[in-house]
Amino acid sequence: MEWQSVEDFLIQMKNFFEGIDKIKANLLEGIQNEDLKKTDLEHDLELGNLNAGEMAKLAKALKYVLQERRKYKDELARVQSLKDDLVDKYNKKLIVGDIVKALKNLRELEGRLKNRKYNPRVIKDLKCVEDNDNENSNTFNDTTKKE
Repeated sequence: MEWQSVEDFLIQMKNFFEGIDKIKANLLEGIQNEDLKKTDLEHDLELGNLNAGEMAKLAKALKYVLQERRKYKDELARVQSLKDDLVDKYNKKLIVGDIVKALKNLRELEGRLKNRKYNPRVIKDLKCVEDNDNENSNTFNDTTKKE
């Protein structure tokens, strides 16, 4: 498992929980805008003196507006389902806080793993030890001698 993809996933989760209300608001605004367009077209149909060609054009425009409205409503249904089944089930602030904490812990762990150092207990001149101060270090042979 690649840790960068885990971090990316956690960030996406955080953004999802924080942004779902805004997504819902944008979709509702889109529906409202299409409703206003629909009302305009209905009033033009009702009050305008339209010939057959103009009525056909208006019907085509109305169909397009209704299709766009349906796209917003379908997407809103998906978002609302996720919101009801997942977001509203948990306290959003708590889960976002837990995600932020998990991200912080993951980043700290990655930092520790990258800067890992070993402190030798007996054999001081190991290759994995970066300490070049060999004044007080034991060599491998010194540690195997019995005094």
